[in-house]
Amino acid sequence: MSTFTMRLRALTWRHAIILGLIGSIILALSSHAAGAVRARGGVLHIMNLTSLTFGHFTGIMVVIMWIGVGLLLLSWMVAGGHILRHGHSLDAPMVFAWIAPLMFAGPMMSRDLYSYLMQGTLARDGINPYEHGAAANPGPILFEVSSDWRNTTTPYGPLHLWISELITTITGDNITAGTVVFKIVSVASIAGMIWSVNRLARYVGTRPSVAVWLGVANPLVIIHLIGGMHNENIMMALVLLGLVLSLRLRPLPGFLAGTVLIALAVSLKVTAFIALPFLVWIFVARWAGPGPVALFRESWKRLGTLMLSGIAALAITGGVIQAVTLLSGQTWGWIAEMAGNTKVINPLALPSLLASTLEPTLTRLVDDDLTFNVLVSAIRPFTTALMVLGLAVVWWMYRRDEMQALKGASLAYLVTCIFNSVTLPWYYAAVLALLAVWATDRRIIFIAAWLSATLCFMFDGGGNNRLYNLWWVLLIGAVMWWALRGATGYSPLRKPHQTDSWVLNEARVLGETQTPAPAPAQAQALKR
Repeated sequence: MSTFTMRLRALTWRHAIILGLIGSIILALSSHAAGAVRARGGVLHIMNLTSLTFGHFTGIMVVIMWIGVGLLLLSWMVAGGHILRHGHSLDAPMVFAWIAPLMFAGPMMSRDLYSYLMQGTLARDGINPYEHGAAANPGPILFEVSSDWRNTTTPYGPLHLWISELITTITGDNITAGTVVFKIVSVASIAGMIWSVNRLARYVGTRPSVAVWLGVANPLVIIHLIGGMHNENIMMALVLLGLVLSLRLRPLPGFLAGTVLIALAVSLKVTAFIALPFLVWIFVARWAGPGPVALFRESWKRLGTLMLSGIAALAITGGVIQAVTLLSGQTWGWIAEMAGNTKVINPLALPSLLASTLEPTLTRLVDDDLTFNVLVSAIRPFTTALMVLGLAVVWWMYRRDEMQALKGASLAYLVTCIFNSVTLPWYYAAVLALLAVWATDRRIIFIAAWLSATLCFMFDGGGNNRLYNLWWVLLIGAVMWWALRGATGYSPLRKPHQTDSWVLNEARVLGETQTPAPAPAQAQALKR
């Protein structure tokens, strides 16, 4: 065992809380200088410290922000080591230390919040956001919207616009007040996600502490869904709650309640729809029984239930979206605008990765006209077709029972993240939240944690990505692997007997303090 590993494992739970609190405070403070800094006004403007936002001070503040991210990750890894190796429960003080200071942070890693506020003012002032971009409504918020998006219509649904409209109606054009309200909504959404993941884990028999640690109280999720305040937080809170109700209530009420909640999520962002077909499989399994193991065999009862519940789910979803559209005063124009963010380019999306990899060679050896834009435009239709095919395959393969449906939902979101034309770090919040519920394979947990930690360093405070800096990516990936291996006592590259055992079963945690319940045969003998 290396000296680093020994020192890392010497850190107690209390040390992890302190490290996380310090890291989160540093993030909160540095966000006002190195985050998605406002062009006009803001905390530093009031304090006459705007010099921290440009020149050499900017570089210093960026380094300080990375230190905050690093401390938050170190705290998370140390806590994960205690949870996985010793069966420690993830408690409220730890989560509070990670999240609470970010209540006072400015937007970070993205300027999307300003677009949300701007879209709210459009809806508030009677301008159709599906026909006009932010520039149609000049005002103080417009200066904060990224220039790339000022003339772009919104791809989000009527619930998103309704929420943004309500917030800007209350706060007016006060950016600080609007940010605070969005921050409250974000924290409330994360709290809902934590509650739902906890319930889902208990239902399927995995450890809630592991599920919440990996799936929601994850620095990648915390930084982007609370720090960045992306609307995935509301979307996933609704989706997860819908899945909880579909499993915890009786089959029919659960199906109806779950469908309504997922439909509400779809009316906010269309990617919520990916979960709906798997909610249908949950209902089919609960109503008509589990499916056969054979891939191409199904019972008539299950097929009939599938057809009726599928039609009902689509009808309910359409009805809920129409109701939200009417109540919010919006239109269905968002359907035509869903491709509006395809101008986003980064190698997290497979089409962009392939185009950027092939372009240097093809332009030199084949044809100068084969530029990146030409290649990515040619590749995207094929990857979109692969995405649709992958979603269909996953939906059919993971249909047997409730557990299989949850696995299928997480894999479906992963397929979307890989093959979609645009992928951003916070899109993986859906994958993590669902995967963490059922994952008990140590390789899956470790790889998910490692990729999450690595992605935390791939976007800087203002939202610019560092994914094209290969040395940065390799260095961060290697350091995160090394640190996570030391904290958790496991690496997929080592043989099992060379690693520490993990506590992944709640029964094992309880078994240390409780007498195991008698087996069924023993229980019958005791009754006699």
